Order: sequence, then C-alpha cells, then structure tokens
Amino acid sequence: MPHTDPLLQPYRLKHLELRNRIMSSAHEPAYSVDGMPTDRYRLYHVEKARGGIALNMTAGSAVVAEDSPAAFGNLHAYK
Repeated sequence: MPHTDPLLQPYRLKHLELRNRIMSSAHEPAYSVDGMPTDRYRLYHVEKARGGIALNMTAGSAVVAEDSPAAFGNLHAYK
C-alpha cells in the first residue's frame, strides 16, 4: 500500500528528486575540533541520512573575521 501522508511522498525541486519531504535545516551541533569537522560530525549526518531524511543541510555559519575567537564549536569555513 502506498504512503498517503504527503510528508512521505516524493517531491521534485527543479532538477532534484527528493524521496520524501523531510529535511533538516542548517545548524551547528558543535562537533568540531579547532574549527574542523570530526568523525562524530560526519557520523551525525550519516545517521540522519540512514534514518530516511531526504534533504540535509550541513553546518550553521556566521560571518566573522579570521582572527575572531571560535563560538559554539562552529566550523571554520575559511580553513
């Protein structure tokens, strides 16, 4: 029997076909060390994908100078 819940139905976003309508917005779980992603960070996203999420945005961000102190365990996108 097909799923009738719209949340579980496939969704087309221009050229991208998503298997359902479940997504995770960008946020920072603070799993970095010295501003670089760790294996824990990678596994966090792997498990969300295994759980069935269709669209997963990684890493929250903020615009700061390179010499600004790290905050909340953010990734350093400029490294």
